[in-house]
Amino acid sequence: MAIHPLLANAVDFELRFCLEVLKLESFHLGYSETELDIIDSLPALRSAQATYTQSIVDWMPVEAKTILDVGCGIGDVDLALEKAGFIVHGLSPEKQHQPYFRNSHPESKFIHSGIETYIPTMRYDVLLMSESNNYFTLQDGMSAIERCVKPGGHAIISGFFRTSDHTLINTNMVYRTDFEKECTRRGFRILRTENMSQRIIPTLRFTESLFRNYMLPTLRIVQDLMLGFSPTLRFLLGTVFKRMGNFLEILEKWYDANLSEGFFRENMTYHTYLIQVPGKE
Repeated sequence: MAIHPLLANAVDFELRFCLEVLKLESFHLGYSETELDIIDSLPALRSAQATYTQSIVDWMPVEAKTILDVGCGIGDVDLALEKAGFIVHGLSPEKQHQPYFRNSHPESKFIHSGIETYIPTMRYDVLLMSESNNYFTLQDGMSAIERCVKPGGHAIISGFFRTSDHTLINTNMVYRTDFEKECTRRGFRILRTENMSQRIIPTLRFTESLFRNYMLPTLRIVQDLMLGFSPTLRFLLGTVFKRMGNFLEILEKWYDANLSEGFFRENMTYHTYLIQVPGKE
């Protein structure tokens, strides 16, 4: 999901917090069997994330060999796809992701680029958007599928769709009806779709708890420690404190609209799609 402009410089903090403090191996949500399942520990969260990763592998068409993963993050999904026999190119606009990207296949690689301007040197069997479809507009995403996928190839989109016009929702997030209409307009066939909303609820519940009980209090403690410095230093750092206060306020609102179970239930849904682009005439 897209990040507020004031939070753009926090990408490295979020990356390091998740990897170095929480010891997570993935940035995506996790899948549970039902919304009644309980995730109450980091090992349980890691297990749910591994279930999500395997689900992406399972959705891949059996005839596919090459995959472009748009918004690959640290490449944990890509590594799983490689182990399943695919060649994967991971695409990300964040340079911070590159050092963490692991690939075991010599033809797989990390590409530092945004999808909006990316011109592929080859066309892929599958274009994957794993929780990255809301980082750019629907038009940019659909155009990328046309530009990057072989005739008759596929795209897998797994992520959030809006169900309301709430102002906190990322403006790039669209209604499923608009997504499906755009598929039809471009000649894409929807081969399969599945509502995964119930499966992500336990992860949302747990990650919201992590944010409110650990991450946000830690940031406020750091702010209070800085405010405890001498009056002269507080004066010199006044602009920093003001920006940090704005940062924490916006960060909390952003998490409310991205990791809150209640907000999600009222305003969003989570679906996976397998679509096919037209073949050769």
